[in-house]
Amino acid sequence: MFYSFLKKNKFIILMISVLSLAVFFRFWQIRSLPGGLFPDEAANGIDAIDILHGKIVPFFERGNGREGLFFYLEAFSIWLFGVGVRQLHIVSATIGILEVVALYLLSRRMFNKNIAILSSFFLATSYWHIVLSRTGFRVILVPLFTTLSLYFLVRVFQSDNVREEKCSAMMAGIFFGAGFYSYISYRMLPFVLLALLIIYLWSRFMRKEKIKILLSQYIRSSIIFTISTVIVVAPLGYYFYSHPGSLHGRTDQVSVFSQELNNGDLVGTVIDVAQKTALSFFTSGDLNWRHNVSGQPFLPILLSPFFLIGLLYASWRSIGCIFLKRSGLVYVALLLWFFAMLAPELATAEGIPHGLRLAGVLPVVFIFPALIIERFFNWLKENKFISQLTATIIAIIFVFGVFSESYFLYFNFYANSPDAYYAYRSDLTSASYYLNERNDKENTFLSLDAFSVQTVEFLTFDYEQPYQLVLPERSFETVLKPYQQIIFTQSTLFDITKFVEYHPDAKLVKKEYNKFGEPIMAVYQE
Repeated sequence: MFYSFLKKNKFIILMISVLSLAVFFRFWQIRSLPGGLFPDEAANGIDAIDILHGKIVPFFERGNGREGLFFYLEAFSIWLFGVGVRQLHIVSATIGILEVVALYLLSRRMFNKNIAILSSFFLATSYWHIVLSRTGFRVILVPLFTTLSLYFLVRVFQSDNVREEKCSAMMAGIFFGAGFYSYISYRMLPFVLLALLIIYLWSRFMRKEKIKILLSQYIRSSIIFTISTVIVVAPLGYYFYSHPGSLHGRTDQVSVFSQELNNGDLVGTVIDVAQKTALSFFTSGDLNWRHNVSGQPFLPILLSPFFLIGLLYASWRSIGCIFLKRSGLVYVALLLWFFAMLAPELATAEGIPHGLRLAGVLPVVFIFPALIIERFFNWLKENKFISQLTATIIAIIFVFGVFSESYFLYFNFYANSPDAYYAYRSDLTSASYYLNERNDKENTFLSLDAFSVQTVEFLTFDYEQPYQLVLPERSFETVLKPYQQIIFTQSTLFDITKFVEYHPDAKLVKKEYNKFGEPIMAVYQE
């Protein structure tokens, strides 16, 4: 009876298992991992607080300009739970889990349940995606809105019910429009949809079908989709119309066309960027701990060969669809999705490979290996020379291998790296807690730069920032009165030498270390 229950509900059990893994990898130890709050994350939190105090805009100009939807979600979290590190990170974690569900829905619609389970499992256990899901950056929204937009568009084309078709078109327009409030790389999705439409019409034309009939078939859905998109995008569009300089952000600063970055060798720079981007999926990924497990390829070692084969297979099926009148439009969609979302990376020459600019490919890179692995396991099951037990053991070993690699890399290698902790500026978190506890603005000085202080500004908001900011290079000029204190963080400990030289009577009253034994905060008092 138990076996028949498992067999009958196999896919439900598998999906619950995948979802449980997604929750585990994104929420376990979230109070302590990552180890702090990077100033860019804190800047988002500051904007979220501004929202709670009545600043309602679609775009925020701080930090070269940022789309605002993510900050509204963070504002809701702060409203519920108060100001803190965890309050920002749980927003990304929740979005990351929703992306696993969205990928399951899309890949099931495009292919079948097996590929849906596999691709969503790969995303749930992806250490690259885990890092982004536990970091307070708005880029985490890009995979969600991309996947949901495509999911509802697929439903439009697959629906036999007029009501379902209308609802799907409306939802597709809403999610497609909402994506423009996420991150600049999302702006490649319209080109994906346009190219896909052209190829779809071309493939039907090759089969001697009348274009007018095809267009009339989907005219209703197209109108609903367009109206929904326009309504959602209108506030942001008006903002960019009123502030045209905000449209491009810092793209000019990081572009491959920048003379400062290409050093006069545009072709060589483009080739170098393309090479590093290609290798990032197989050998060496982003070195930034806030974007990836530093230096690790974006794909697990067990998946990368299947990804490459899946990419080649999809290319072959796409050629057949476009030029040979064969079926395979879904493979064309996968290729367009993948290569279009590579463009934000290939068009830049700073910090390559870059785990944030590549985030748009996150869902689709796990569909490619799923296509091949499903065929491989089907072959194992049907091969008369391989027993069912052997095939099951191979499957278990494979699944355990993918899981254990991500677990080790994040909860062991990543969690025990001093560099990872400093990447999230754990020292600033400790300093903020000390400032809140002391809560004496008139008698407390903080030696910190204007960028790093954003973390302290956010985390001490409830105490009205109880400190006086001192630039590190001028900290030695600070004259302390009795019982006044000056605080140095990990990035400004170097300035203590000069401060003590000018103030020999100042005493070290507190020194704090991280779990690696590194000094992260020093407090001096007259």
